Amino acid sequence: MLKTKLLKNTIAKSVAFSLLALSANALAQSVSFSSSSVSVSASGSSSSVSIRSSSSSSSSSSIFERDRGGAVYVMANQPEGNEILVFKRDTRGELTFFRSLSTATGGLGGGDNAPADPLGSQGSLTFDQDSNALIAVNAGDDSISVIDVGRTGLKLDVTDKVSSGGNIPVSTAVSEGMVYVLNAGGEGIVTTFALEDGKLQERGRLSLGLNNSQTIPFNNVFAPGQVGVDALNRHLMVVNASGQEMLTVDLDEQGVPVGSFTSTSTPGVVPFAFATTRFGATLVAEAGSGSVTSFDFPQLDNTLSPISSLVGTGQAAACWVVLHDNGFAYVSNTASNTISSFSVDRLGQVELLEGVAGETEAAPTDMAFANDQGFLYSVDAAAGVISAFQVNPDTGALTLVEQESGLPAAQGIQGIASFDR
Repeated sequence: MLKTKLLKNTIAKSVAFSLLALSANALAQSVSFSSSSVSVSASGSSSSVSIRSSSSSSSSSSIFERDRGGAVYVMANQPEGNEILVFKRDTRGELTFFRSLSTATGGLGGGDNAPADPLGSQGSLTFDQDSNALIAVNAGDDSISVIDVGRTGLKLDVTDKVSSGGNIPVSTAVSEGMVYVLNAGGEGIVTTFALEDGKLQERGRLSLGLNNSQTIPFNNVFAPGQVGVDALNRHLMVVNASGQEMLTVDLDEQGVPVGSFTSTSTPGVVPFAFATTRFGATLVAEAGSGSVTSFDFPQLDNTLSPISSLVGTGQAAACWVVLHDNGFAYVSNTASNTISSFSVDRLGQVELLEGVAGETEAAPTDMAFANDQGFLYSVDAAAGVISAFQVNPDTGALTLVEQESGLPAAQGIQGIASFDR
């Protein structure tokens, strides 16, 4: 059995290393911004400031031609009742808030833990394209909700709500029909579920061996903040700020974690969130250092080897990180109200493009792409605003589209996801 497991791991990791060696061509690193015009508009009780680009590249134009709009979702995360707030997205990337479409998850939120980023996590709200459903954490009552978004993304329906299998769920990840839930409270438990026909069936639990508070309030800074899966769906990973570490464990053929976690220390302080490229590298945002560190695909012993260490943003509190398929990474700097951009090559080497690629309103937290990564949205939690940017697919440059109000400011909102029609 042990030989079979080692053979499987060796084959999987050999494939990963082959993928990483395909090419090391440098990516374009020149950033250009087109001229823009400013307009102020009001709709109902909310107003928005839009800055629209007067020109765009042919690549951007082709993205817009294919786009049919969609929806953007934000989790209210309120302790008296969690709900999903729904914004309709048009083909220009502009959002319209529809209060009547807001949908209760059936659980309780954890927004009373802090005014901004109360859960200290990335991935509290995720969208799974295969099941056409949102997965939302309900940190206030230790539960998980599955919400079908319908054909247009605007008609939400809760199809299931189950126990998270631990205390204070803060992050979820979906891969090949499996849902992984990170519970930050108590001993810290990752619960694995199978998702089928809108229903969750528990498949296993794995402890992190911590000793955190089991109920809100809890320390949202020095706690595990995200769960995710590697590029080949062979490993589960967790970032744990309290141990300044990345934790890695094997997944079996059914996608269930087996064995125990292996720890890799991060070079930077307060590792907060991570994202994995399709070529196998994992980028970790280090909030206390204002930096990003990239790691290679997990080794045979499940440790991670750094590739680019402590690539600084020049900003404060580099917390959330998302990856663009064209070799760009974006990090939200919560204390600086900015977004930084990076280039990431196929070998996982990271270089800073712009320390300030985009300016947001107060306390940018979670981010999400939309329109085949043509737009990037940031939840500016302290301001109650969503900042929308157009992404240049050739250079990675960000152009502000609008800053849409309508969210409760400094009231514990957390999580963002999107749906493309």
